[in-house]
Amino acid sequence: MHAAGTPHVAPVWFLWDNGRALVMADRAAVKVRNIRRNSAVALCVSTADHPYSFVTIEGTANITDSGLDDMVRRTCVLYEADERGAEFAAELLADERLTLIVISPGRFISWKEDDE
Repeated sequence: MHAAGTPHVAPVWFLWDNGRALVMADRAAVKVRNIRRNSAVALCVSTADHPYSFVTIEGTANITDSGLDDMVRRTCVLYEADERGAEFAAELLADERLTLIVISPGRFISWKEDDE
């Protein structure tokens, strides 16, 4: 939450894994500090092409380092393809600044754009 009480919203790369959403984040990020105070989170994603489909996942988040390296590698390859993804993951992991946010869903809200 911001000081004004409004939610903190930030774009993230995520990986869906075994019924949970996994998000990498800098240990000092606002989102990590907020989750440590209040584990209630929401993640909204969209398809890339028309007709758009959307889903919002509301749930609880935990911060962990367990499985971080594997998640970062898999996520970077997903978003950047094999070669660049592997290089980017190595760069991120070398800094040792990342942590893993594990979102356990409580509710899904979805909708789809009309085909018009």
